[in-house]
This record gives sequence, C-alpha cells and structure tokens, in this order.
Amino acid sequence: MDAWLAWPAWKLLGVVMLVVGLARRWPTGPVVLGAGFITAWLAGMPLIGSARPGMLDTLGKAFVENRVITLYLLTLPAIGLAERMGLHAAMARFMGQLASVSLARVLVGFHLARVVMGALGLRLQGHVTFGRPIVAPMATAVLPRPTASSEADAKAAVAAAENYGNFFGQNLFPASAGCLLVAGVMSGAGYPVDVVKLSLCAIPIVAVSLGVGAVQFFWLERRLSRAQSAEGEADRHG
Repeated sequence: MDAWLAWPAWKLLGVVMLVVGLARRWPTGPVVLGAGFITAWLAGMPLIGSARPGMLDTLGKAFVENRVITLYLLTLPAIGLAERMGLHAAMARFMGQLASVSLARVLVGFHLARVVMGALGLRLQGHVTFGRPIVAPMATAVLPRPTASSEADAKAAVAAAENYGNFFGQNLFPASAGCLLVAGVMSGAGYPVDVVKLSLCAIPIVAVSLGVGAVQFFWLERRLSRAQSAEGEADRHG
C-alpha cells in the first residue's frame, strides 16, 4: 500500500476529480472538498493532526484566517430589497437608452471592469451583489429578440465574466486573500514568497483570460444572432 501511494502521479488524482466534477456539473462544494481530501490523503496527511497538521486542522485554520469573506452575507437583504423595488427594470431601461451597445461589448466591458476592481482591491463584486441584479439585466436588455434560451445564455455569460475577472483579477492585488493564502502556504512550506512579485506573475494569465473571454463572448453574440435570424426566416415562411 505504501509503495502504491508513493507513486508521484497518484497525487494528481485530486486534480482529475476536480476537472471531472466541474465538467459534469456536480455540486461545487463537495467536489472541491473531495478533491482536497483525496490529494491530502495521497500525500500522506492524516485526518487529524498530531505531530503535524491534519486535513481537518488545515481546513479549520484556513476558515478562521479567512472568515472575513463571509461578510458578503450582510449584503443579501439590501440586494433583495433593491430587486424588489425594481432594480432589474431600471437597468434594462438604462441599456435601452444607449446606442451601439451589444451583448459582447457589455460582457467584455464587465469582464475588464471586474479585473480592474480586483486589481484595486475593491469589494464591489460578486454574482449576488453585482452580476445578477445589475449586469444580467443589462445583458438581456441588449438582445435583439430575447427568448428564454437567449436570456439564459446571456445570464450564464455574465456569470462566466464574473468568474474570470474574480478568479484571475484578484491576484493582481497583493493584499488579496488569494495572494496572501498562496504566500502563507509557500512560506509555511519553507519557500518565502514576496506578495508583490506574486501579483506581478499573475499579469500574463489575466491577459490570456481577457483574450479568451472576449473570443467566447463575441462567439456567443454571433451564435445568438444566427439563431435569431434562423427563427425569423422560419416565422416568415411559416
């Protein structure tokens, strides 16, 4: 058993589980935790630490050190009240007054703005507090002939832009939770890391994410336009 676990490639099994789970759209929380536990087990980490930290000790310490991220729960009542008072309709009317605005431009602009907010360390972000109540109505309002399917695609693209910008953009801010977590883990392992240099190393992948996101969003706009054109032709011939 020990010889089997000593094979280095088995330690990547957690990554495989993570990729498969997210690709199959399994619940994110259990997939991430399961991948972490499998990786830790294959690395020889005990469940509860004694001479060295265990899995539960590491998770508990990480939660306590980063519990400030749960403060977003305080914004939920305010966002719910704003939506009840017509925030969606107000953002849709605002987009209707703008000319030369397309779905791809809205998504690329949001993606870029999200990266900038992350680089500046601003906390005006998130699916609940920004994406769903503000950007999603803007994206659906610029659709030429909105349908249930196209609106769902637009909202999913807004969520994707938020994920891209948050995941990569936050690392441009040296004092972000991601940079501090990586620096803390590396320092604990005996490899001190400068958080400023760490944030600079994130610039290339941020640029790649912006390019890939732009291609995805313009392709989505083109696909929806073709689908709507085909539906229009079918209606005329029908």
